[in-house]
Amino acid sequence: MTRPATFPTKGLSDEDVAHIKGSIGMAAVVVQWNEEASSDSIRHYAWGIGDENPLWLSDSYARMTRFGGRVAPPTFLYSICDAEVAMGIPEGIQTIQVGATLEFRRPIRLGERVWARTFVEDVRERQGRRSGRGVEQVGRTDYLVGGELVGTVRNRMVCVDAWFRGKLHEPRQPHVYTADERERIRRGILAEEIRGKGTRFAEFVSVGDVVPEVVKGPLDLLTMTAYYAGAIGTAAYRGVETRVRQQERIKTGHPSAPTNLAAEHFLAEPFPGLGHQDATVARAMGMPGPYDTGNQRVAWMAHCLTNWMGDDADLLSLAVSIKQPNIFGDTQWIGGTVTRRFIDKAHGACAEVTLSAVNQLGVETTTAVGVVSLAQMCSS
Repeated sequence: MTRPATFPTKGLSDEDVAHIKGSIGMAAVVVQWNEEASSDSIRHYAWGIGDENPLWLSDSYARMTRFGGRVAPPTFLYSICDAEVAMGIPEGIQTIQVGATLEFRRPIRLGERVWARTFVEDVRERQGRRSGRGVEQVGRTDYLVGGELVGTVRNRMVCVDAWFRGKLHEPRQPHVYTADERERIRRGILAEEIRGKGTRFAEFVSVGDVVPEVVKGPLDLLTMTAYYAGAIGTAAYRGVETRVRQQERIKTGHPSAPTNLAAEHFLAEPFPGLGHQDATVARAMGMPGPYDTGNQRVAWMAHCLTNWMGDDADLLSLAVSIKQPNIFGDTQWIGGTVTRRFIDKAHGACAEVTLSAVNQLGVETTTAVGVVSLAQMCSS
């Protein structure tokens, strides 16, 4: 579907909305970054998100845990398939990831092969303060080991009129830190607490308990490169030569060509993914500067939770809302509190934890709610 050259200034048209809603139930061809939770792929992903929990990285440590060996971080799912789904999108529509909800059935163990299947689960209308009428498309990606479902990701993509690109965010230069500010960041990183083998029993968890901070940043090109080594972006993230070949497969409708995003995304020049590295491309897309990926932000929130809960707890779910961009030079302080305790029929004693990421300017950029199943000293 080709849209008129002159875009309306009040958002998407009825035709646009109907066209995007027609994608509900549509399955996508996905191209996986990893197929196996190998020693290398787990390590590269953990390093890429800055998470040095020995449960992911050390064979000798992990053998002494209840798992009997290494497991992958919960959000390793993103390294299998990025779960970005924006199908049936007309030309001239901008897509922006605004959050995700993840459900974890069990950890992925070292050596397991994982397969992903993706489809559009829902499309709902929304009204943006700056971008006018738009829709939120929910793409669901299921991850399976053999025939067993081990996790599900529902990434939320907002579709808005590309006319609003330049109106989304004002350009912003990377933050310049004082020596004292840099020292605060360094000390915060070094002070990170990993609960590990110290079981956090449900009986000792109370509403209002503080979840210790993790510090992420300042974001830079090397951090993005490390993340891409562990969990590349969309299937279009390739070297020039392989990208050209893939573009040809997309143009000719080859059955192996990825379809989880609109063809326009894969064929665009300059490639939209450069916005995560290049200031000119980022600002042309309406971002303040080169920025992180939504999946990265989700992984950072999960990192804070797994540090707090320890090896004997299970992360059951995580719902993340991305509120503001995180550009090169930004630092995020992520922490939270326990907001609810309850008993779940399937998982026993559980805690709900609410998290927030705040940058060096005092702006809340991300919020999350996680549910953790805790060990109990006395189970009835």
